[in-house]
Amino acid sequence: MREEYLEGMLESPTVIEEAVPEQLRGLLGQATTKLQQLPEPVKDTLANGLRIPLGGSYQRFFMISYLDDEILIVRDTLGVPEVLTRVETSSSSSVVENLEYNS
Repeated sequence: MREEYLEGMLESPTVIEEAVPEQLRGLLGQATTKLQQLPEPVKDTLANGLRIPLGGSYQRFFMISYLDDEILIVRDTLGVPEVLTRVETSSSSSVVENLEYNS
């Protein structure tokens, strides 16, 4: 099978303040202040992610090794496995077109 990527998405990471070590919290506060001073279009891009059109320029071939209701295992041309788990995108689980998998 062939997989073709039409669009890429860059998103800013989510930082859990409680997980940041005490020594870095001041730096985190300074970075947050600087981000709040950015122009609105830049803040919107950071908040919503940056979509990059790939125009089908990236594709890969793969073979399905295992498939059940929850797990999909694919292997690329070198045999490297990738395990994907199903994500429900609608209330109807009988519609195959609405199934997505996350790695």
